[in-house]
Order: sequence, then structure tokens, then C-alpha cells
Amino acid sequence: MKKRKVKLPSIPFNYGFYVAYWKDIESDPSWKDMSDVLKSKPCVCVSTGWLIKKDEDVHILMSDFNYKKDETLGDAGSSTVIPSCNIIKLIKVDINV
Repeated sequence: MKKRKVKLPSIPFNYGFYVAYWKDIESDPSWKDMSDVLKSKPCVCVSTGWLIKKDEDVHILMSDFNYKKDETLGDAGSSTVIPSCNIIKLIKVDINV
């Protein structure tokens, strides 16, 4: 089968792409021994995407987007809003398209 070449539109923004490690709430509705409950800790999560906002309150990642017919930015998808105080580490990913 012959591969068909497709012209890809350029990425219509200049946001950096990141891997974000962050802490989140851990909850459990089951009955547990008090000693086990006292050992509980927040869970560590990993999210990826373009870092579209970063300030003292929030870090917002967007993993997906689409294009309008004129190849400009359409809609954002799969966004994750993380309180800035929950960020453990951000790793910038070099993506050369």
C-alpha cells in the first residue's frame, strides 16, 4: 500500500509543551483502620500538554486542539487546570514539527 502525503498545518500558537508532575487529593470511601488512614498521602499525577496559562493561582494545560477551515486555532480540548501550589515539577518537551 502506497503512503499518501498529507500537508499538515502549522501549530497556530507558541505555547511550550510540558510534562507536569503534580499532587492531587486522594480519597477512599471504604472503612479502614485508623492507623492506615493516618498513613495516607496525596497521590502524584502526571499530565501533558501545551502550557497555555501559568500564574500564582493556576497552571492550565491543553492536550488537544483543532483547526478552523482557514487553519487558524479552533477549539481547545482536554484541558487540565491545576492549582499552582500543587505543581511538583514541569519538564519542557522539545517538539520540532
